[in-house]
Amino acid sequence: MDTGNQRKNDIYDCIIAGGGASGLFFAAGESSPGRKLILEKTSRPGQKLLMTGNGMCNITHAGSIKDFVAKYGENGKLIRTILYKHSNLELMDFMESIGVPVTEREDGKIFPSSLKASDVLSALLDRAKLNGWEIKTGIEVTGISIPDADVSGRSGATAVPACAVLTGNVCLLTKKLVISTGGQSYPATGSDGSFFSVLKRDLGLSIVPTHPALAPVYVQDYGFSDLSGISLQDTAIRCGGFDARGPVLLTHKGFSGPAILRISEHVKPGDEMILDLLPDLRPEDVLGRLMHDQPGCSQGAANYAASSFGLPKAFVNRLLGEPQKKLSSLTKNELQDIVRRLTESRCSVSGTGGWNDAMVTAGGVALGEADLRTMELKDHPGIYVIGEALDVNGDTGGYNLQFAFSSAMAAIG
Repeated sequence: MDTGNQRKNDIYDCIIAGGGASGLFFAAGESSPGRKLILEKTSRPGQKLLMTGNGMCNITHAGSIKDFVAKYGENGKLIRTILYKHSNLELMDFMESIGVPVTEREDGKIFPSSLKASDVLSALLDRAKLNGWEIKTGIEVTGISIPDADVSGRSGATAVPACAVLTGNVCLLTKKLVISTGGQSYPATGSDGSFFSVLKRDLGLSIVPTHPALAPVYVQDYGFSDLSGISLQDTAIRCGGFDARGPVLLTHKGFSGPAILRISEHVKPGDEMILDLLPDLRPEDVLGRLMHDQPGCSQGAANYAASSFGLPKAFVNRLLGEPQKKLSSLTKNELQDIVRRLTESRCSVSGTGGWNDAMVTAGGVALGEADLRTMELKDHPGIYVIGEALDVNGDTGGYNLQFAFSSAMAAIG
């Protein structure tokens, strides 16, 4: 690409492609002087950020940063360095420094004290503007080109760009390009995965095939549509060779909630999913309690089970059936069937939620393409990839925004 006729003043010091969480973290943290620009292809930046934590923005998680590594699967070990260097404590301090007090819930999740994602977005945008960043919306980056080594004439001028960013018919030169275009989840917010083809075509990057992660799971003969909104507070799940434990939420179409979301990227249609509603009790202990309380018990079996084990009554009535049958009238075989349904309820997976339902993307730019201390591409100096555009996806609970922050801070240097 011939850029020799472009003047030194036309060169940006830094361009961010994508105004999502990681890009805004970068802009809010990068305060060096210069000509700096954020390009966002939708009408406004940070749309997906507004959706996080059901609109309350689960920023990160409390506890030791060493415990975070396991929350990113196999790739957690590869990003350990930047997690340790730019930890959850640093993220909390950063939020406080830009005017967003944070609070910790009983489950360890960290939220803005206002419980408003909009406050987080506003603070990031305000700090980015204070840091000198110009934001242009409705502009999609359609290509990246590596220009000639010297675009400033033959005198050896120092303003050599890393690349040229193409936006339709416009070419923008920049010394540093930060790619924060996201993955494919919630495509209406702008992260539709289309930029992966640009990265592969123009930079030759290896892209790990993508698929939805942290998504609801659908099962055959799901019988709880009218119980949507009921939550099972502590459930152990086995499916596809993976285990998870935590809350499960009943929805109109299937199962969701933290435990389901954790396991969703590992399951496929036809897999058997087993739910244990009483993970702290052995089946024989449950049977023993039923048999101990059975004589003279006038409660219906389902109502007894719900009250005795702290489970939602409407759900247990549906799960066990025949709620009118008294516990005292059941045979041992019927008691054993109740135990099985409570501790080993089985169903067949029919599928998982797609991109419109998935919270994050599994897959993306292969981690081997970047120096994971700085997020700079190994074969393209001056170009950085951060956030969900990389092949990193974390557990629910604030871990994905933590990586967005950690990778952004690493790219600032």
